[in-house]
Amino acid sequence: MSKANGIQIYQRIKRLTEIRKISIKDLANKVGFKSPSTIYNYKYNVTPGKASLNAIADALNTTPEFLLGETDDWQKHTVTPEQELGLDKDDQEMLALFRKSTDGMTEEEKEKFKQSFVKLLKVAKDLNS
Repeated sequence: MSKANGIQIYQRIKRLTEIRKISIKDLANKVGFKSPSTIYNYKYNVTPGKASLNAIADALNTTPEFLLGETDDWQKHTVTPEQELGLDKDDQEMLALFRKSTDGMTEEEKEKFKQSFVKLLKVAKDLNS
């Protein structure tokens, strides 16, 4: 799936405002924009900055990844991938430390390292049981 441009981001925002039954003007106010024109400008291929994109996603109860076209899943899930894997709080803290140490890695390298790290945590947990 390719990354969305401003027009596609606007289309996704518009779709979610209809689903959520909120106007663009109300969304702009909720996000803290001075005017809804900030959002309307996206349909002219203006791309929002990261902070604006995150604020809009939060206000629409979706993810920035959906707005960017990286996923078609528009619903924000409350279960984190770590929780889905069954990691307890200690494991999640270890994973947070891992994330801090992966600066400079590509996304693919990070994902491979994360998978290995999670497996290692599970083995260590099994040994202590």
